[in-house]
Amino acid sequence: MSIGFLDDQQTPMIWRGPMVTSAIRTFTQKVNWHNLDFIIVDMPPGTGDTQLTFSQEIKIDGAIIISTPQEVSLLDVKRGIKMFDKLGVEILGLVNNMSYFKGDDGKKYKLFGEDGVERAAKEFNKKFLGEIPIIPEVGKCGDQGKPIVEAYPDNEISKIYLMFANKIKSIYFS
Repeated sequence: MSIGFLDDQQTPMIWRGPMVTSAIRTFTQKVNWHNLDFIIVDMPPGTGDTQLTFSQEIKIDGAIIISTPQEVSLLDVKRGIKMFDKLGVEILGLVNNMSYFKGDDGKKYKLFGEDGVERAAKEFNKKFLGEIPIIPEVGKCGDQGKPIVEAYPDNEISKIYLMFANKIKSIYFS
């Protein structure tokens, strides 16, 4: 389910807080999700209406904070951790996204900095779940509307995503 399905692709989503809140309620109360073990909601960075609505009005079992290792991104991470802690939402862990790009020479290039998310996890006594590298196939599969885990189950990134799913499942069901 995506907010992108609610309007044509050329129309900007210019919504204030109440409209965002209404969409969240629709997604959580009126979509027939069938029998799911998990619903993962990708939210924008920050501590605004979206995060507050989910935290205060909808039963959330946990949050996973995903960020690039850039210092400017980590400011939002730290605010998010403090907000979720204050609201009593368990943080299942932190993930370092776009942690590196592996060149044709086999070297890892850390384009956005190094270890920032892991440092934030230690600073706030949260679990560090691991790293997601930059792999162009992820974007290509997304453009085709097919998850990379489905399109290329043996790809390095597919294995990383499944490893995260298993880690989160073990945390949640432990």
